[in-house]
This record gives sequence, C-alpha cells and structure tokens, in this order.
Amino acid sequence: MPPDASERVGQASDWLGALPRLADLGAQGAALAAEYRALPPGLRARLLALALQGETDATAWDRECAAASDFVEIEDWGSLRWRAPPHRAAVLAASVPDDHRAAARVRFADPAATRGRALHLLFGGESPAVSELVDAATFFARADRPSWAVHCLVRAAEASVDPDATAALAAAAANIAAFDGDFAVVEHVLYRFTDTDTRVLLRESAPARALRQALPESDPAAARTTILARLRGDALTPDTIGEALAAYALINLLAADVDAWGEFVRLTAATPASLHPEIVGIASLMTAPYDAEVQVVCPPGADGRGWVQLAASVARILRTHRALRVGAFLPSAAGSGQVANRLVRILDATYLGSLLAHTHQWDELQAAAAVVLEAAAHTVSAPLLRVGAEVMLAFGEAFRGEQHHARTRADRLLTEPVLRRAFWLRALLDSVIVMIDASEGNYERAMALLATRRPDALALTVGAYGPMELFDLVDYALLLHQEDEAMARVEYIRAVLPQQPSERAAFVLAACDAVIAARRTLTPAEELLERSESLPFVYESARLRLVYAERLRAARRTAEARRHLLRVELDLMSVQAGAWLPRVRRELRACSREVAVGVADLTEQEARIAELAAGGLSNKEIGGRLYLSPRTVGGHLYRIFPKLGVTTRAQLRDALSTEADVAERG
Repeated sequence: MPPDASERVGQASDWLGALPRLADLGAQGAALAAEYRALPPGLRARLLALALQGETDATAWDRECAAASDFVEIEDWGSLRWRAPPHRAAVLAASVPDDHRAAARVRFADPAATRGRALHLLFGGESPAVSELVDAATFFARADRPSWAVHCLVRAAEASVDPDATAALAAAAANIAAFDGDFAVVEHVLYRFTDTDTRVLLRESAPARALRQALPESDPAAARTTILARLRGDALTPDTIGEALAAYALINLLAADVDAWGEFVRLTAATPASLHPEIVGIASLMTAPYDAEVQVVCPPGADGRGWVQLAASVARILRTHRALRVGAFLPSAAGSGQVANRLVRILDATYLGSLLAHTHQWDELQAAAAVVLEAAAHTVSAPLLRVGAEVMLAFGEAFRGEQHHARTRADRLLTEPVLRRAFWLRALLDSVIVMIDASEGNYERAMALLATRRPDALALTVGAYGPMELFDLVDYALLLHQEDEAMARVEYIRAVLPQQPSERAAFVLAACDAVIAARRTLTPAEELLERSESLPFVYESARLRLVYAERLRAARRTAEARRHLLRVELDLMSVQAGAWLPRVRRELRACSREVAVGVADLTEQEARIAELAAGGLSNKEIGGRLYLSPRTVGGHLYRIFPKLGVTTRAQLRDALSTEADVAERG
C-alpha cells in the first residue's frame, strides 16, 4: 500500500472512509484495478473478503477460483497470500458497494448477515430503526469486526430518543472499542455522549473506563476499583458480568497480584448467571492443582467479541504458565496467531516475551517485543506494556553480554513514570542492572540490589528471570563471605515455594543448597550435576557447574576445574548467556596460570616422570625407563600431584596438555 494511503488507514478513527484510492496507486495500481474489475463478481467478492480480512486459510476458499486470478497464490502449507502489496491495495481501491455486499456474504457465512441486513445497514444510505442497528452491531461484534459494531451502535445512540437507551448504547460502543484496544475511539464516544444520562453511561461503560485506567493510565489499582463497583451494581446480565470479569482478569495480569485472583474466583463462584466458558476456565485455572489438566469447552461457532477474545487470551497465558512450571512450555502454544483484536495481539506478545526470556529464546523475544512496540506506537495506548517490552529487550541484551546497549536502555527506562506502579517491571529492570554489575565484577552492588528487594514467589516461578535471581543472590553472597544472608534467603524461598510450585524453581533451590554446602563438601553439587544431565535446565546447570569448578580450583584440583569450565563455556554459549562468559574465562586463565606454575615447580626428574605417567605408562614401566624402582616412582608422583592440583593420572594428562597449550599461545 502506498505510504500516504497506509498512513491514512492507520490514523483514521473510522477506517471505512480511509481505504486507499485509485489515485494513490499509480500506473501499476490502475492496471491491477482494471484487471480486478474484469473478474467475475463471485471472484471479486472472494478477493475483497480476503483483502478486508488480511490472512486466511485456503481451505475456506474455492482453490480453482483463487487460482483463476493473478492476485493471490496458495502456499505449500495451505494459506493464501497476496502476490505483492499493490495487489491487495488495488482490490480495496477498485471495489464497489456491490463487491462489499457480496464479500460480506463470503466473509460472514451466517444467515444473520441477511436477516439483520447488517451489511446493507453499514454501507447503505437509509435511516434504519434503532433495533436493526443494534442487531447489526451484535452480529458484527460476534463476527470480529469491532469498528463496524461501534459504527452501528453510535448511529443507534444518535437515533435513540430515550436518554437511558442512548447512554447504554454509547457505553456499549465504548466497551467494544476498549476491548479492541482503540482508546482514542473510547474517548471520542464517551465525550460525544457526555450530556446523556451520566449515571447510566458511567455504570455501563465501567469495562471501558477500567481498561483505560489499566492501560493508557497505567493504574491497575484504580481499574480494579472501577470493576468491583460495577459488579456490585445493578442491571447485571451474563454478558455485562463477563465483560467486567474479562477486564478484571487482564487487570490482575498487569498488576501481577496473586492475591487478587482469589477475589476473581469468589466473584465467579458467586455469580448466579451462566458465565461464558472462558471466564469459568480462568477461575478453574486459578484453583486447580498446578499440574492438573484444565479443559475449556466453548460452544460451537466462533465468538469474535472482544471481551471473549481477551478472556481467551488471559486463559491461554495462565495455561502456558502452568505448562512452564513442569517444563512443557512451547512458544507456539502461547500465541494467538493471526487474531484481529489489537489488544489481544499486544497482550499475547507481551506475555509471550516474558516466557521466551524465561526459556532463553532471544530471537523470538525480539520479534514479540517488536509486535508490542509497533502496536503501542500506532494503535493501542499501553505505556505499561510498551515499557514491559523494552525491559524485556534490555534483559535480553544484558543476558547476552551486550552490556553497553543494556545499560543505555536501562538508564532511560529508569526515568519512566510507569515503573512507580509496576513493581514487577521494576524488579525485572533490577535484574538487568544486577547482570550488568556482576558481569563487570561489581558483586557488592549487585548483592545490595538483590538483598534489599522482597522476593516474589510468582516471579521466581514463571517470571522472565525466574528462580535464577535466588541463585545469583546466593552466589554473590558467598563471594562476599555473607553466608548467613544466603542461607536466610534460601529458607524464606523454601517456605513460600509450595504456594507457586515449579520444577525449575525446585532445581534451583537444590542448586543453592549445593553451593552453600560446597564450602565443606562437594558431594551435593556433584550429585545434582549428575541428575541435571536428564533435565532441560541447561543454563541453571551451567551456573551451578561454574561455582563447582571454582570450588575445585580452590581445592587445587586445577585440571578437573578446567575441564568443567570448558563445559560451562559451551553450555552458556548455547543459550547465549554472554553475561557470565567473562567470569568463566577469568577462571580458565587462572587455571592455566596455576598449571603453568605447578609445572615450573617440578624438578627435571619429576617433569620426566609426570610426562611418562601422563602418557599411560605404569610405575613399573616408568621405573624401567629411568632406572628407578616402582616405589620411588610412586613417591615422586605423590609429590607431583599436589603441585599440579590433580588427583589422578587422567587429570595429570589434562594438566600437562593445558600447560603445553599455554606455552604454545605464549
């Protein structure tokens, strides 16, 4: 689409009057428009339906008709795509009202389109009855065309002579726009009808006002108050309750308040009306055991209403969190695909980004963050989600070791006012700063930031950084000789972990116990590392192995420590954990220096015995070559091993190989 037409479509409050014009398309567009108009009416209708919808599955199309034009092509995996953007723009620009009416019958394969005369009311010029406009709006809302539903409801409100009905229709229009993330339309509608019955308008528009408070105004607490007041009010129906509870579920996600879900469950249970299955499913997810399977059975037929889509998105996110706790998370399970609802797209991308960070999938995280930032910049006004996406990007940069970019972004984000209310975002930004400081060796400041923050059980189980925040605190506390601080935090987490169970968190808790014990015995660390070989926690195991290798070097088991450090280096690189590679490489250099010093301390005869022993010769074979008794050879090896920090002949071979490598590089 030409830039000026694209900009007009993106910015117009009523996109029906902002479709591209033939004059915008140039010579190529004019030729394509002529080609489109020469097609049979049925094929024109199908192409226009695709142009309005954007993406579709080829199984819903007559493949022969699609193949009869050069506008679209069928991909190998069964979806349709435009041959080039000008083809879609030409279809939109060259279509006539008859094409739109026919396209509606293709897009909305439902007799209600005919009974309600919905499309005729939308594109026609007559003055229909209020009831007909309401019927059309109901149809469009269910058919996932919120802007068309808003258009019909506003016309109905303008035509109504009853102040209460006018206010209720205007509120319904504002709610639909809010659940689509279009808060500019919400403001316009509420302002347009502000002189109607204010009591009814405020009561019925509670979901829209709450979503505005939670997203553009970044105030989940005020939003929760608005919703609770609505649920305590009158004129409640199953749909109005569903709208309110869907908004309340989103507010709870944004606030990351576990306790608030108890109120959601109570409200759901106390509602005598038959609630939508998605709402019931959310309540079930919050009450069932974390490892239990919760099925949501929705009635047949797609329901495109914005609040239903939002409730489905929240349920999808909660379900994915549960899967993450048992190590079964797949990114494809969290997204909503090509959903039209803008608010749902940005919500899915936001929480998908958090889960991708949790599982160290950085390229996918960048793509998800791009979706959020693009939507926040042009469609959905949501500072909380926009800042959240940027914090995720900073987290990824810090984790990968791109410290300059991470610090620049973090310094800018620290000035964002939204962080004053979103403690979970500020906590994640703290983790970014901790990673930056620790990678530079500033463990004292990193420890101070971790120790002065109250740990959050939910963030430790399904947050972007998860339970590794606890491991960092223990690691840095031990480096700073603050073992009591480390033990106290571990015991606190051990007490709260059953409230938010997680296999990953349980593994990290065991790793913390192992590194605390490693000052006295390495057995727990060795047993846990052996068990980790059958677990999916590559990064967590690498961090434990790094501390274990440091303890080995401190115990003068230098060659063994080097072998583990090389494994750590490979494991960290596999998850792009560049923030910890400088520490690993400092340890590797220290091991090389210690081996080199140890070899330099050997006498000429000890060096010769060490070389032969490393080559696999027995004490008797070495004695035969050097004219020594096997017992004398054994005595020399007894003195050689401590000098090189080894305990076995295999480690001796590694130590001498390391020394040779250092000498060659030098």
